[in-house]
Amino acid sequence: MADESSKRNLALVTAIAVLLVVCAGLAYGIKLDPTPASPLERAFAELQATPLLGLAMKDYPKAAARIRSALQEDLRDPLAPGVPSRVSYALGELSRDYIRPILAAADDASVEAVLSARFALAHHMRDVDPDGCRIFAMNGIQRADQLDGESQKLFKAFVASMEAAYNSGRAAGGKQKPVASTAELMAMLNQTGFTQADIDDLNRFAALPARRACDIDLKIDGAPPNLPQSRRAAFARYVLTH
Repeated sequence: MADESSKRNLALVTAIAVLLVVCAGLAYGIKLDPTPASPLERAFAELQATPLLGLAMKDYPKAAARIRSALQEDLRDPLAPGVPSRVSYALGELSRDYIRPILAAADDASVEAVLSARFALAHHMRDVDPDGCRIFAMNGIQRADQLDGESQKLFKAFVASMEAAYNSGRAAGGKQKPVASTAELMAMLNQTGFTQADIDDLNRFAALPARRACDIDLKIDGAPPNLPQSRRAAFARYVLTH
């Protein structure tokens, strides 16, 4: 039971790619020129212009059509407040069926670079915006234009690293490379100084004070350099694909 709880919460903290894609929205303050006329066209164009998400939508037109249809239905018949939108499910399917498998095929250097870039962003935010760092660990960045200048720079580097990993996996034909199991990942975290207290706090992550939540996130993102070279990429792929 405890292992399953740890697994759920570890996934919450470290499912970086999916959270970013689903939550980013207009993270860059996207400006469309010319601006599409209808609300549907504007919303769809904004998704197409979102980093990483736009690449996947271009690569998988059937998934893009599903997203467009979900957007249209959401605009025609909005759901009650607090109910996940239809398009959020469609984006989740795109991530589950295409983005995650492609990231699992990315080369070692690119997946390690993603965690390095994320660590740099979270480390900076811990000092200048601990509440934002905590939210980033749980739900990604929703409005990068509201970050301080250095955080925006680091966020753009993080997104660029995600796109580079995606392109690497796509070039490899989506053939999965080694990914750590949950048990292996927890063992590797233990090797890097992740304690029982850290595991206990991970199981109550949503209730942690901001800086403590950031510290937990940083211990995960910052683990690869403290692991044997042969295990770093497998660790990173787990983080990016769960």
